[in-house]
Amino acid sequence: MQKLPARLRQPIVGLAIMAVMLTCLPAILVSQNLPAGADFWPAWQTAFGQTVPYAVPLAVGSALVFNLIANLFVEKVS
Repeated sequence: MQKLPARLRQPIVGLAIMAVMLTCLPAILVSQNLPAGADFWPAWQTAFGQTVPYAVPLAVGSALVFNLIANLFVEKVS
């Protein structure tokens, strides 16, 4: 199997990290604050539903701004 091109590795790794963070961080917060005897799954779904609508656009916007700044910096250095 061939390796992925260098220009695709970083976005794929970033997407994988973002997916793990978006699913696991609400789970950690729910497990820390869940009262005894409460169901985990509905509480996690609620936390996930409250987190994702804000996290995805923020991640996309910050990635675009970072990419723009990095490209401008690289062009000035070259």
